[in-house]
Amino acid sequence: MIDEEQGLSLMTTLKLSGDIYNSSNSLATIVLSYSTPDGEKFIGDIYPITPDQVEFSSETPDLRIYSSMVMLNEEGYHVYVESADSLTVFNAMFKPFTEPSPLFIAPFEPGRVVNWLVASPKMKVDGTLTTSKGTAQEKTYTLKNTRGYHDHNWGYWLWQDDIGWDWGQASESKNHLDGNDVGKYAFCFGNVTDNEHTKSRGAVLNIWKNKKIIARFEDEEIQIQHDYMTTIPQLSNNPFPMVTVLTADSGENSMSITFNTEYFTPIPIEVGPYKYLVIWELTGTYDVNGCIDGKTVSYTSKGFMEYVA
Repeated sequence: MIDEEQGLSLMTTLKLSGDIYNSSNSLATIVLSYSTPDGEKFIGDIYPITPDQVEFSSETPDLRIYSSMVMLNEEGYHVYVESADSLTVFNAMFKPFTEPSPLFIAPFEPGRVVNWLVASPKMKVDGTLTTSKGTAQEKTYTLKNTRGYHDHNWGYWLWQDDIGWDWGQASESKNHLDGNDVGKYAFCFGNVTDNEHTKSRGAVLNIWKNKKIIARFEDEEIQIQHDYMTTIPQLSNNPFPMVTVLTADSGENSMSITFNTEYFTPIPIEVGPYKYLVIWELTGTYDVNGCIDGKTVSYTSKGFMEYVA
């Protein structure tokens, strides 16, 4: 979710991993990362999966982890995330304004597969983010018609596998338009790779106009280049890109998308002694240019990218 007017961006994930039907061999994770004019904050809480504290469904996207939840209703997705210390609370309704993407399936080894479904790349978000709740520093940000995004990932893999991926999205900013219109265009791309990002095991780029997908690029039609690789002292073996360039060509349709990283949040996962795989959650600016069905697509907007290596 991005609110340009308040200088606010936020990413949250509710995740189940391991043998989710065996509480001794599974974990539930809640991640909440946000950036405001006052600074950046990362929250990561881990819980055991027990029937009284975690509820999920194989028929719907509904998920509850302790007091946090995602629930689908007639309006959209109700997202409520509360940190373990109760100091941070995000409570919002995500209302889809597009059709979902086709399911993207990327098998990469026998018995290993990543599934990705974009529920909507363009959503209006109404709600609140409260920080330092119950203290003298308590502050509440009110969200009204801000830009949002929601997807679902699932599959079978080990973090120790030879796996990585790129993922990114942005919708046209309402700052380019009058009123609270979220804009005509949006895109999402996903690319499952090996850990070193030397080969792709499946890639997709979808372009939406208003509510419909107007173009789809796949696999060899997509090229992704990462530049200005950067590390931090705590994770010196896990670089991430400051600049990512995606180009896509299919017949008369073409796209060129450049992402410049401005903020980053690492989520390290230990895969061996002193060895990590890192999920880099990146926020920055996309420059989007292309031609679809003979018509120009061009906008600049804040967006998200995820880089795993």
